[in-house]
Amino acid sequence: MDPLAVLLVLLAVAVTVAVVAAPLSGRRAERDEAADESRIADLEAAKEARYREIREAEMDFRTGKLSEADWRAIDRQLRAEAVDLLRRLDALGAGETGVAPPGGEEPLPSDPTCSRPCSPSSRSSSASS
Repeated sequence: MDPLAVLLVLLAVAVTVAVVAAPLSGRRAERDEAADESRIADLEAAKEARYREIREAEMDFRTGKLSEADWRAIDRQLRAEAVDLLRRLDALGAGETGVAPPGGEEPLPSDPTCSRPCSPSSRSSSASS
């Protein structure tokens, strides 16, 4: 058989495989995109749950249901989980840095003068000094 004919047959097979495989790879991209959107939605829901839990723990502390030591331990753990969720969202390209939580809720309190979560009383006293 002529080497040119073999080359033409191989080229024709390669083109046929590319044409047949193109729609399949497009579906895979759509499937991957849908999976990413699902992961993002799950992470967003988990993030909102952590924000809510942080606010509830702070309210429990303010109303005397939690001691300061318990509140600090809970707050530290919940904030670490929230940071992990935010990093995972950023890795998927869905992070919103510096944006208040949806629903018009107040952003989580933080005090740049504290190296760890500050109690409401220490926040107000550090702000006045």
